[in-house]
Amino acid sequence: MNVTGNTGWTPAYNKMLYVVDSANTSQPNFRYVCDVETTAGARLARLKSDQLPSTYGFFDVSKVVETLIAPQAPSLSETAVVNHDGFTSGYQLKFYDEYGTSPVVITGSPTVVSGVGVFAGNLEQLDLASYDSDTYFPPTNVLQISNHGLTSRDNGSPSTALSDSYGWSCFGQGVSGNTVIDQIEVRYSTGRTFLLGVPSGSTNAIRVASGPAQLKALTSGQTGDGLPGSTNFPGAGGSVSILSYNYALGDYGFAFQYNIAECAQFNTIPVHYINQYGGIDTYLFTMKNRRKASVSRQIYGANSDVYGTLTYDKQWAGEFTYTYNLNSDWLTDLESELLMEMIRSAQVWLQIDGALVEGIVNTNNYQFYTRRNDRLQQLQVEISVAYRNSIL
Repeated sequence: MNVTGNTGWTPAYNKMLYVVDSANTSQPNFRYVCDVETTAGARLARLKSDQLPSTYGFFDVSKVVETLIAPQAPSLSETAVVNHDGFTSGYQLKFYDEYGTSPVVITGSPTVVSGVGVFAGNLEQLDLASYDSDTYFPPTNVLQISNHGLTSRDNGSPSTALSDSYGWSCFGQGVSGNTVIDQIEVRYSTGRTFLLGVPSGSTNAIRVASGPAQLKALTSGQTGDGLPGSTNFPGAGGSVSILSYNYALGDYGFAFQYNIAECAQFNTIPVHYINQYGGIDTYLFTMKNRRKASVSRQIYGANSDVYGTLTYDKQWAGEFTYTYNLNSDWLTDLESELLMEMIRSAQVWLQIDGALVEGIVNTNNYQFYTRRNDRLQQLQVEISVAYRNSIL
């Protein structure tokens, strides 16, 4: 049986189409069979496809495989390097023929597709057409000239952070363990450079707690030079770079950089979100932000006495939720694109009073601006807190 389809690591929320062809299509009651399995061989589903007039069969396994993706929310208490758990998963496929007067699945010698995986992403169609798995999940090396991280801001596109900000830098690797990325190098603009170890038995994606607050919280036992992360940390106007590194091969990989900004004039609200590559990005809303409460009440008609002398409304239940109107700073073209990625993200977290709170983006329409025609623009995004509070 001939099988063509996805190879390497692909986004879980895009179509994952496999085309099959068999030499047994002339057999009575012929159908193609596809078993979708975990890498350990546990069957998730058995799919069947009739042959088309061209004798080919088609399977879109995305809806089955995406059940293996269960992203775990990051924690503000994370430091150093942790596994990006739940954001990636391997899988395998086994293809069979089914035919006969009383059709049976011919299980003797299946065609197996293995060494493939998915990540918690959803690429735009144009990006999907040019997507290369080895660029984001390198199988052997992490050379910066050809690779990218899973966080959108990388390779010479620095972001801005406050000295007490939180954030993450995410990296993919085509082989689990420590064979591709075995170290993370942190560089301060003050001249300090140190290494962070990658967890033993790491998964196909890792994330670095790389925000200023998280780096300054590093202990002397976590850094390669034996100094706390706060030592020689750059002040306003300085910068921090995060690089993936393979010590055995001597390969420096893709880098993330951010610049340290002055204190914000207003009470800033960071929004962390899953981007289209399954990494975590952060946008810091630094302008005037407003919070409102939306209250809903359920009432019934109550009587003042058994004779119904007076009837009045009485509340028996109710709930309220908070909504934030967030105002961006003046955006460049790149920042405008990244804000769009946040708006269409399936999962966002508001950082409020030192805690991550899941939110729902209510802004569903977005106007693109360009610097040439419109100069820099301020944009407003409305996000509701995902939980509801009971009144009664």
